[in-house]
Amino acid sequence: MKNKNPKFSIIVNLKAGSGHAKKIWPIVERELKRRNLAYECFYTKAIGHAQTLAKEIAHKRECDIILVLGGDGTLHEVINGLLFAKQKTPIPVSYIPTGSGNDFAKSYGISNTPIKALDQIINCQNIQNVCIGHYIEKIGGREGFFINNLGIGFDARIVHKTNSSLTKKGLNKLNLGQFSYAMKGFSAFLTQNTFELIIGERHFKKAYISIVNNVPYIGGGMNVSPEMSPFKKGIELFVVEKKSILNLLKILNLFIQGKVDKSPYVHRFKNNKLAIKTKNSQFIHLDGEEFAKTEVNLILDTQTYPFWQIHN
Repeated sequence: MKNKNPKFSIIVNLKAGSGHAKKIWPIVERELKRRNLAYECFYTKAIGHAQTLAKEIAHKRECDIILVLGGDGTLHEVINGLLFAKQKTPIPVSYIPTGSGNDFAKSYGISNTPIKALDQIINCQNIQNVCIGHYIEKIGGREGFFINNLGIGFDARIVHKTNSSLTKKGLNKLNLGQFSYAMKGFSAFLTQNTFELIIGERHFKKAYISIVNNVPYIGGGMNVSPEMSPFKKGIELFVVEKKSILNLLKILNLFIQGKVDKSPYVHRFKNNKLAIKTKNSQFIHLDGEEFAKTEVNLILDTQTYPFWQIHN
């Protein structure tokens, strides 16, 4: 970046991490002032507002870097806003994670300590091109992007139950966000049925878990796609079949341990482009945010977006 004193447009979601961001932001702002950094702050007011703000900032082009302070959901919205803005020269993004899962930060190598994350931004010398998942939903004609993963079936049902739960907020305050995920996972286990999944010419009659990843982690740190990286082109589709309850329990245990490849009922598909269909309606999530419950007909590939942050 030519400008040695860049101006930041900062998008802040004070509700991220069940209010954790509200405690972190004053610390970061004091540090910004101490370092005499130029910035303008924008606070999100509702779900989807970060996407609107990002698009507006991109069109005005009055900053050098867009800094996101929030969770992966906030970053998801910002990236969508920026990519939909179709900038000729994209404004780089930086990230200070304050969410409950922070899977993207872990995958990228961003510190969970706010001032250290800020140091990674200030000390950066070069653009880091990050692989962003892209989907086209053919039934409804929708299109968008994801930074971590897109889930269908069991994983998405967990998201549905977790995000609609009053328990999540209390557990996040106790630093037990992953326990919240596990609790709702058990509830989803009792209610999720198998479904027919079609991937190109491959058919799975009893699919149970279907997750598209472009990073290793899901659910607040579970490493299920160890070969994936936000700096590598391509996506991985991870499919688990349910042959019996006992078989599934064994797989879920391996899933939590990050050892799912030891089961013959786990399948991986890696490519730059994938097509996925289901025969009936399933829950879908994008980056831990509920997307829809619908019959699935998706085309998936990737794009890149520039980040301005050292990765560890």
